[in-house]
Amino acid sequence: MKNMITLILVFFGLVTALKEINESFLMPESVNKALQLKKLYRDSALVVSGGTASVQLVTKMLISPAAIISLENLPLNYVKKKGNMIEIGATTTAAEILESDGVPNCLLEAAKGIHGLALKQNATIGGNIFTPAPGGDMATALLSLDAQLIMSSSRGRRIVPLTKFYKGPLTYNIRSDELLIAIRIGKPPKHSMFMKQSIYKYGGQTLASVSVALDSVDKVKRVGVAVGGLTPHPYRASRVEKMLLGQKISEELIETTAQNVAEEASDTGLVSREYLRHLAGVLYKRILTRLTSSR
Repeated sequence: MKNMITLILVFFGLVTALKEINESFLMPESVNKALQLKKLYRDSALVVSGGTASVQLVTKMLISPAAIISLENLPLNYVKKKGNMIEIGATTTAAEILESDGVPNCLLEAAKGIHGLALKQNATIGGNIFTPAPGGDMATALLSLDAQLIMSSSRGRRIVPLTKFYKGPLTYNIRSDELLIAIRIGKPPKHSMFMKQSIYKYGGQTLASVSVALDSVDKVKRVGVAVGGLTPHPYRASRVEKMLLGQKISEELIETTAQNVAEEASDTGLVSREYLRHLAGVLYKRILTRLTSSR
């Protein structure tokens, strides 16, 4: 009961805060209506669902939207299996993902790592994709899974690979009249794992995170290695992936490739770039060591 009361207070607190910030708080009842509003307001609108990150962007005056479009009432909270593919609605929360079958292990671990019941119940997978570091844990896992984003507008749908979505700090491959409505994961790999290091042992913002997805540890034919927390948005460690392809995972290979995991690390102001590089390498080695131990 105490956790439920906390959840209700947090949820209504987020909605109330957003409403107070902007009088044009719009809650469309259908996807078509939401698309009409996005076409009308375009880049001057802030699209929210759970609001856990959006309210911070507004209150810190990083953005100043003319209108806020809430997707809360849209039927976009689902996890569906279609053959070898998994489709997840953009407003699906971390808590709902944890209760779903067939979700790759790395995405489950990223959702589980979101600190606190209230945040798990409100943080959505779609919002997480747009959340810059130190957020975006689920985005890091999705990046390692070669996820695709389904964008929709009044002109139709467009598929954007997550690997081509991030353009820079708070800059994305989404058109001004589009909404992210779902995420697709095609044929999830057999092995995957996500790990992160936070400021505090049981919570706090993410310092570094790593997600690895492999089809096999004996001869790698498909691999995704994603790193989060070190740059404004997660990235794929493409050099590491090339070194792993066609190889059998061994202790020597793990040590060699770990040196190239964090080449894009930058100084966050919390800890040094050197420490972040070291931390990402440690997480990467732990993941591959655990995956190979289950051979």
